[in-house]
Amino acid sequence: MQEDAIKWNTRYKQHFMPHKPSSFVLEACKLLQDTFFSHPTPNAPLAVDIACGNGRNAKILSQLGFEVEAIDISSVALESLANISRITPILADLDNFSLAQKRYDVLLNSLFLDRRLFAPMIASLKPNAIVLFETYIIPDSKFKDYVQDSHYAHTSAQDRISPYKTLSHKTLPNKALCVGELEYIFSEKNGFTTLYTHIYKTSRKNAPFPHLMQFIAHYKPNNEIK
Repeated sequence: MQEDAIKWNTRYKQHFMPHKPSSFVLEACKLLQDTFFSHPTPNAPLAVDIACGNGRNAKILSQLGFEVEAIDISSVALESLANISRITPILADLDNFSLAQKRYDVLLNSLFLDRRLFAPMIASLKPNAIVLFETYIIPDSKFKDYVQDSHYAHTSAQDRISPYKTLSHKTLPNKALCVGELEYIFSEKNGFTTLYTHIYKTSRKNAPFPHLMQFIAHYKPNNEIK
């Protein structure tokens, strides 16, 4: 919507948005390197950065060797990506933008959440794709001990998934995940293997929620999303 474009353009003009790449993306580089660049390929793998902002993470992916489609609603933010090798800035409102099917080797979603995009995201992935998510989460009290420990990967998958299955979309928090939500969407049933999950308390100033979740999954499709 035009209102969203104005809002985000204003924020980027006022330099309120982060410029340093996410430590999560930096730490994922070795996995991406080993997965996509351990053997020579005729064509560079293709990544998409959803709601990329000023491209702080898209630049890291391009430096690693990916061709990157960087999508954002802010024309001001995308100005920083002009003429950068291997990055294609795409000015688009994700409310009415269609992701191409079976196109991407890597999908990155950082500090953004739109549940309506989950199914199109999955459809846009090539086999053996990697999904990287880092966004806000409201920790469930059932997992308080694990959240306090900043990690809950050692809890059973079913325990992490079951709280989300009992919720209707009308009761889901806006702009923040529920515990187990990504594991449910990017599940084995839908062709995914969870590689990494991590919840931590953010030090970001003016963060809308106090906790962030990092999530990595590998896609080997076996059936369509339900």
